[in-house]
Parts: sequence; structure tokens; C-alpha cells
Amino acid sequence: MPRHALLPALAALTVVSLGLAACSGDKPSAAPTTPPPSTTTTTTTAPPTPAGPEPLVGGPVLAVKIDNTPAARPRIGLDVADVVYVEPAEGGLTRLLAIFSRTQAPEVGPVRSGRESDVDLVANYGKVALAFSGSSSYTKRILDRGKQVNLSFDQNGRGYHRDHSRPAPYNVIGNPKELLARAGGSVKPADIGFRYGPAADGGKAGTSVAARWPSSRVTLTWNAKRKQYLVTTDGRPDVSPSGRQYGAGTVVVQYVATHKSGNRDVNGQPTPVVDMVGSGKTVVLRDGKQWTGRWSRKGVTAPTSFTVGAQPLTFNPKGPVWVLLVAPGQGVTVR
Repeated sequence: MPRHALLPALAALTVVSLGLAACSGDKPSAAPTTPPPSTTTTTTTAPPTPAGPEPLVGGPVLAVKIDNTPAARPRIGLDVADVVYVEPAEGGLTRLLAIFSRTQAPEVGPVRSGRESDVDLVANYGKVALAFSGSSSYTKRILDRGKQVNLSFDQNGRGYHRDHSRPAPYNVIGNPKELLARAGGSVKPADIGFRYGPAADGGKAGTSVAARWPSSRVTLTWNAKRKQYLVTTDGRPDVSPSGRQYGAGTVVVQYVATHKSGNRDVNGQPTPVVDMVGSGKTVVLRDGKQWTGRWSRKGVTAPTSFTVGAQPLTFNPKGPVWVLLVAPGQGVTVR
């Protein structure tokens, strides 16, 4: 083909090729004439789960042995205790073991001597501080084997002073802040088994409980205005130095076996020891009602459960829990 004829032919082929290439590509999408429907995502938030029964939660624990005889009046600090155990002592008397964790009182007392029952009473709280005025050599050996931190007045007076307006030996007063510092690291409470929350189902009227030991009587009576069971000891209202009667948000009657210690007091009376491991009957009073159930503790460091049927017996979150440790068959009246 002559050269002058080839150039127009090539130009024509180029135009055709470009057109074919354009036809072979994807066609552009047409712009929508209406917007696409919007999508709404609905998030459903489940209602909050009601708070269940809670264990005792607080700061470092201080356990204090406090005299419970008339000569020790007025007792100091019981209004802010978390738990107050009433335990049998020699000669048919009683002694208190007060547990402080959520709040520490400025002062506590009168502080008296330790007993071997105290080792098991505080064992499931953990390695906590135990304040007492002293002990016999027999009892000291047992206390020394416990996991608690012993803060004896007669071995180191730090954290204590004598109130000379009171007769000795009922005048040893403890300073919780100094005692905890002396302990050098008392722990927060472990799970001791207590559960705080709304009352259990059922129950019946329970407005008073009276427990009698041979030489001691403790009565707690429901006061609707205070919403507490007010404490009377040996027939007299048990009041603080300010004159306000001590009260309990919950009262626990815990029936426990006891046995005689090898220890004897100055009058030759054996020390009763409460058996805190095992199971038995319990009566729990709160909010003017009572429930009869069972308590159980499988080991010395295990929690103590309180149940009625299959449900836990819960304690009032407000106010101390007073635990009356009584022997089966002992004189106890609940109304």
C-alpha cells in the first residue's frame, strides 16, 4: 500500500479501537434519586441486678476483750463495733469480744484478759489484731499458737492507758489507732460467713431475746424508733459514757457446745471453752422479727453460715451484730 494511503487507515483503526475500549468498561452507577432507607440500631440495657447479700467489708480488724460485769460500766466503743460476741467466762459470768473493722472508736474498754475461745472466734477473720489486758500462763500458750496478732497490755503497754476515775482492774482503756499501729499490719476481714442485706423470707414476730448464764443476764429488746434491739445487762440499760443505750441491728443466738479448759481462775473455777467448729441451732432477730435456722462452720478458718431451709439468714447492714454464744438447753427466751 502506498505510504500516503497507510496513514489515514491507521488513524481510522485507532479511533475504532478507542471506541471499543470505552464500550468494554463498567458503566458508571446512576445517582440515586431517593436516599437509601436509614438503619436504626436499638440497644437494650438490662435492668441492674439487685444487690445480693454482702459479706462484712471494712478496714483492718481490731478485736477487743471487754469486761461485761457491773464494775465495768459504762463500757466504751460498742456503738461502732461490727460484731459483739457474748461468751461465757468463769463463775457463770460473761465477757465480750468486740470486732471493729468498718469504724474504729476513739477509745474502747474496759479491756480485760483473753481466753482460749478467742483464738477460734477470730481465726476466720484472718491475721487480725487482738487486744486484751493479759492472760494466765496456761491461756498465753494457747493464744501464742493462734494466727492473730496478740496485743497484751501486760506485755507492752503501748496503745493503752489507765483511767484512774475507774477502779482497777476495770480501768484499762485501749486506743484503737495506736493498737493497730502496734500490730504492724492487721488485715481486713476475710469472709467470715456473715451476709448483710434484705431480710430472709418468712419469719415471725421477734421483739426481744433474754439469755441467762449463772451470774449474768443479757436482754435485747426491739425499739421501733431506733430500729435496733437495745441492750440491757443484769437488769440495767447498757449505756455509753454519753448515756445513749447500746443497740444491735441484728441479734444472733448461736447454740454451741462447751467444754472445760485446763485453766482455772483464782477461785479454782474452770474456764469454759466454746466449740465454734461444727453446727447447731440458731435464732436470728432483726427488724422486729425472728427466724429459727442452723449455723455451720466446717473448720477453724472456715466461714460460719447461717441458714433457714435453703436460704441464707441475712443480717441488718445497719448496727452491730450481737452474737450470744449459749449452750444447748441454756435459759434463753425469745418473744
